Amino acid sequence: MFWADKVAEEIIDSGKYKPYWVDDMKTPSGRVHVGALRGVVVHDLAYKALKDKGASPKFTYVFEDHDPMDDIPSYLDRAKFEKYLGMPLFKIPPPEEGYENYARYFALEFQKVFNAIGCTPEIIWTKDLYTSGRMNDVIKEILDKASEVRKIYEELYDKKLPENWYPYQIYCPNCGKVSTTQVTDWNGGEVSYECVVDKVPWTKGCGESGKTSPFSSKNNMVGKLPWKVEWPAKWKVIGVTIEGAGKDHMSKGGSHDLAELACERVINYPVPYPIAYEWLLIGGRKMSSSRGVGTAAIDMLEILPPELIRFLMVRIRVNTQINFDPSEKDTIPNLFDDYQKASDAYFKKGDKDLARVFELSQIGKPKKPPSVRFSVLAQWVQMPNMANEIRKEGFSEWEKYARVWLDRFAPEDQKFEVKDKLPREAKALTDKQKDILEKASRFVGEVKDPTELQTKIYESGKELGLSSQETFEAFYKVLIGKNHGPKLAWLILSLDRDFVKKRFEEAAS
Repeated sequence: MFWADKVAEEIIDSGKYKPYWVDDMKTPSGRVHVGALRGVVVHDLAYKALKDKGASPKFTYVFEDHDPMDDIPSYLDRAKFEKYLGMPLFKIPPPEEGYENYARYFALEFQKVFNAIGCTPEIIWTKDLYTSGRMNDVIKEILDKASEVRKIYEELYDKKLPENWYPYQIYCPNCGKVSTTQVTDWNGGEVSYECVVDKVPWTKGCGESGKTSPFSSKNNMVGKLPWKVEWPAKWKVIGVTIEGAGKDHMSKGGSHDLAELACERVINYPVPYPIAYEWLLIGGRKMSSSRGVGTAAIDMLEILPPELIRFLMVRIRVNTQINFDPSEKDTIPNLFDDYQKASDAYFKKGDKDLARVFELSQIGKPKKPPSVRFSVLAQWVQMPNMANEIRKEGFSEWEKYARVWLDRFAPEDQKFEVKDKLPREAKALTDKQKDILEKASRFVGEVKDPTELQTKIYESGKELGLSSQETFEAFYKVLIGKNHGPKLAWLILSLDRDFVKKRFEEAAS
């Protein structure tokens, strides 16, 4: 049974997680990397598996737009954004005009990607949770039990916290920063705070201090809970009953352990069903949004069709790491091949798990892909006059991705170009190779079937005492200037008959 179906079955059978509310989240601190797509897909699979079992789940995605900017992505102008370090993302201007703020700019770009691959959760902005007043009750609960929160931190991390440490941060009313503020007291109605000059190494506080209510309202975002405490607080406020995270958060002593203890000992909320998943790496590296490490999620829409992006995530078990490196020679061609195999399992009633993978990789109604391999398509797009063949085989939607692969990732031995003039490599032809070209110049154009033509060329070379390698090498040298290439007959038939005849005659002379 596919892992998401097992999870859905376990959730329903337990009777503990009603109503079924699936949630995921991300801080849009920069261009979101492709690794973050795995979390969206994992939760989408749980949501869809629940629906397939007759449940009525809800699926939300939280953008943490109230978090501070603690680093500047390498692709942005540091001089322009440095003054905003430590400020919440929703208060920072966007990199381009036409967007409400910095957070929306990058969040909406990421949403475009996960919507394109069939994930359509309802979007929640954390700032709105605060300014709507929905967080106020749980903020009071947490501040009232600040001593218990301190104990939880101390138990998990074996580090003594000062008695005046409180799990809340104010947006400094003077400099607007949140990274630099700390709350030192709570009297049940107001918190005392200070914007500490040297609190963090990447920006400076202003020294402002005072008292204020910690409760935000419609036009006034006052402050925020620290993330590890805020996570369970949002579960309670939203009503989340199912939410997982990457292995770094779910490992022993990680963020989820703290959130679980906060649920039990501070806010009295049942811990949602946890789904721990492994990372998606690019070339063996874990990716970072703020540092610009890895392939941006938006770039994936240029590299792969949406269903293949989804398939990349769906086919690997949730607890298995994915290492995706498009620059490796066979990564993308093999992915297409595997997708076609999964399609066969679905349409031909083969392996049930593989068929389910294909089904859950679809965006809308299951659609049968082309049967010809991607490597063949990559050859066809380099051949002249192959548009009709590409269309006939149903390759029109995949054609552009083959061109991208050839342009950006394919090794040189997979690329070729029919030369306008006789290549210099033709000077190395043997007399027998010239003979096979002269012979082919007489029958080229008479044979229309590629398989028949391929056989005729092979047999003609054999009659002249040439090995198959020597035979085909002759044709490749005079057409593309290489010792090897795509299937020869298909290449020849993609070219103008008179051009081919003239080229063979010229090379044989």
